[in-house]
Amino acid sequence: MKGVINFYRIVGLVALIFMAIFFLYPLCLIFFQSLYKGQNFTLDNYTALFENKMYLLTLWRTLYTAIISTIITLIIGYTLAYFIVKVKQPFQGYLLIITILPMFISLIIRLYGWIILLNSDGFISNIYEKVFNQETILFSSVSVIIGIVHYILPFVVLNMYTTLKKVEPSLIDASITLGETPFNTFWKIIFPLSLPGVFASASVSFTLAASTFLVPILLGGPSNGMLANLVYTLVVNLGNIGMGASVSILLLIIVLFVLIILGALERKYDNA
Repeated sequence: MKGVINFYRIVGLVALIFMAIFFLYPLCLIFFQSLYKGQNFTLDNYTALFENKMYLLTLWRTLYTAIISTIITLIIGYTLAYFIVKVKQPFQGYLLIITILPMFISLIIRLYGWIILLNSDGFISNIYEKVFNQETILFSSVSVIIGIVHYILPFVVLNMYTTLKKVEPSLIDASITLGETPFNTFWKIIFPLSLPGVFASASVSFTLAASTFLVPILLGGPSNGMLANLVYTLVVNLGNIGMGASVSILLLIIVLFVLIILGALERKYDNA
């Protein structure tokens, strides 16, 4: 028994050292880089974040794109997961395979597929032009949101599928036996029990959406960049490491803040 305990302690220590070397140490370096401008210790980088209109616009664009993408993904993902749970085997397994399949295809390839669909001659753009009287939605905030939703949707579907699968069928049967309609059964029993999964999925969705890099580049163009793209521009193109580090820290703080709130909500409803 002691040997097993010592083994787990060693494994835990190795994991802790790994995290310290490959996560905490680089994070500390980025933080200290954000406090320097040239050779001088200063808070000017953080001050510039909230004084420069371009930085504020990019921050706002990142927030609303991540929030809208998360909401849309949750609605679609929950609906698909609920449908898959209700389907009988073996079709349930087939639908799960179809859901997972895009995760094995390079994101770049998938995004180039969306470029074909969203350009002026694409199928989706033709429909969009007839409905909204605009030629194309490629290189717009709409195309970025579409790309992000497609990117993070499989994660949400799988997470919600696992959550909905845990709902006891006996509770649903009891509700229907007592005369409740299918809608009331869903709203009063299934949905409340699935809320921990909803908040967990929201955490994953927001994190991936807010930190996405490729989607804004390929589907949004220069005028629809997000914070991750701003970091790349500042560090690689302009050589402003301090400013790029401060934007990175800001993005980290935003994501952590949202994760803390969603995590608290998840625990609240998980213990309810």
